[in-house]
Amino acid sequence: MDPNLFHLDWGRLFEVLIGIVVLSFFIERALALLFESRFYISRLQGRSLKELIALVVSVVVCWFWEFDAISIIFLREHVTFGGFLLTGAIIAGGSKASVKLFRDLMGVQSTAERLRRSAHANINPEE
Repeated sequence: MDPNLFHLDWGRLFEVLIGIVVLSFFIERALALLFESRFYISRLQGRSLKELIALVVSVVVCWFWEFDAISIIFLREHVTFGGFLLTGAIIAGGSKASVKLFRDLMGVQSTAERLRRSAHANINPEE
């Protein structure tokens, strides 16, 4: 392929990026039911499950709705599992940014998370 013929459709790219941001928010809020539950905080927190669960859920959502950002941006005729995996990883990683937005900037958190943070602050007052 002649590299001079390659170009990005900026409208399509913008739509894909907005789709990624929206899916990231949706998945983060849906997983908050699990991650902010007392059960998860008391028994599973600190076991590196959060990132893995977010990745698996994000990849499954991308596969179910056939959302392959790479194939959409680069105008491929078919979606691929690699595209679902990469898009899911981006969405799962983006959910960390939305957690920071909700918790740190907007102060939105569950009662269980608030209790966990206050207990942690009492144990480690220098943090």
